[in-house]
Amino acid sequence: KPRWVRATGMQNPGYGGQRPYLSGTFTDISERKADELRKSDFISMVSHELKTPLTSMNGYLQVLQLRATRGGDDKSQGVLNKALIQVRKMRSLIDGFLDMKRTETGKIPLDKRVFDMADLIREAEMESLATISSHNVIYAPVEPTMVCADIDKIGQVITNFINNAVKYSPAGTAINVSCVTIEGNAVVMVKDEGIGVATGDQPKLFGRYFRADRKESQNISGLGIGLYLCKEIIDAHHGKIRVESEVGNGSVFYFTLPLET
Repeated sequence: KPRWVRATGMQNPGYGGQRPYLSGTFTDISERKADELRKSDFISMVSHELKTPLTSMNGYLQVLQLRATRGGDDKSQGVLNKALIQVRKMRSLIDGFLDMKRTETGKIPLDKRVFDMADLIREAEMESLATISSHNVIYAPVEPTMVCADIDKIGQVITNFINNAVKYSPAGTAINVSCVTIEGNAVVMVKDEGIGVATGDQPKLFGRYFRADRKESQNISGLGIGLYLCKEIIDAHHGKIRVESEVGNGSVFYFTLPLET
C-alpha cells in the first residue's frame, strides 16, 4: 500500500578523519495527507453542486430587476441590484474554492484589467453597510489608485479580511479599512480590535487548513482555507500578504499590489 512520508536530512562534515555522512528522519504523514485529500475533494464537490442553484437564482433576480426597471420601482431595483452583487460575490467565492484545486498545479486563472482600487474599496464599504451591523466598520478616504489585477479575486481578499475581523473581534468594536500608496504599491489594510494571533501561529496562518488551536476561537466556524486562498491570489499578482498582531490587542492584515504605471 502506498504511503506518504515527509523526509528531512542534513549533511554532517566528518571530524577526526571520519568521512562526511548524511543523517535525517522519515515521518509517515499518510493519515494527514488522506485528511487533506478528503477535505479537498469534499470542497470541490460541494462547490460544483452550489453553482447550479446559484445560476438559477441569478436568472430569477435579473428577471425581477427587469420588471422593477420597467415598472419604475427604484427602491426594488436598488435592493435587487445589491442582491445580484452578493450573488456575484458568492459565485466568486465558489470559484475560489475550485481554485484551491488549481493551486496544486500552480495555476490560478486571472482575469486582469486596469481598475481603480478606490472603486473597489467603495464597493466593499457599500456591502459592509448592507451586511454588517455588529461592528463599526470605518473606511478611510482613498485617493485614485490604479492597478492591473483580477478585480473579483482582489475583492474576495478584501471581503475575507473584513469577515475575519468581524468573526474574531467582539461586537461593537471598530474595524478600520484603508488603502494607501507606498513605494509604488497599493497597500490595503484591515485593522481590528480582536483576540489577536500568537507570534508562533503567524507564519502558519496562510497555510492550507490551518486553524489556531486556542480556547477563544474554538466556537468560531471555519475550514482554514480563506487566508490560504488569499495568499495564493496575492502571490499570483506578484504582491505580498502579511499580518501584524499581538494576542489580546487585535490584528492588522494587509496586502500589496504593484501600481499600474
